[in-house]
Amino acid sequence: MIEIARYIVSGLLLALVQTFILQEVNIAWWIKPMPYILLFLNIPVSVNKFGMLIGAFFFGMTIDALGGSMGMHTAACVSLVYFKYHIDAYFLDENSMQLQGLSTMHEDYKGWQWYYIYVFSLTFLHHLVFFTFDYFRWSAILTIIWISLTSSVASVFFVQIFRLLKGKR
Repeated sequence: MIEIARYIVSGLLLALVQTFILQEVNIAWWIKPMPYILLFLNIPVSVNKFGMLIGAFFFGMTIDALGGSMGMHTAACVSLVYFKYHIDAYFLDENSMQLQGLSTMHEDYKGWQWYYIYVFSLTFLHHLVFFTFDYFRWSAILTIIWISLTSSVASVFFVQIFRLLKGKR
């Protein structure tokens, strides 16, 4: 129960940082970091998948309500959680993680290269869904891919900063 409360408080703090600070800061028109995906990266492998899809829906709705983005964050968050379980099946071995005392993907599991490939792939999928709904036309496909790539790099940078501030290298 305490773990769920911790996720809710972390989610609300990340939602507030996203909507009131990072959404208002104009880095460049092609860089739009969304570090709130840290919340979904910290989901343990053994958690209820349906419950996390519902949680991702309500978390996305919270960011959409605060930021006025009309469901784009909701679709991206639900897609992220859905794809996370398929990517987890590819990248992670739950038995090996339990033997190492880990519940989520971490640099100590397979090394920093695998960790950043994992984080970047999830971040890129999230941003690709978000910016596809943001631009929503075939003529903008190169713009969608470019903004997704640059924003993913910025988001991974901010995720690492938040992890350092939280105390997890």
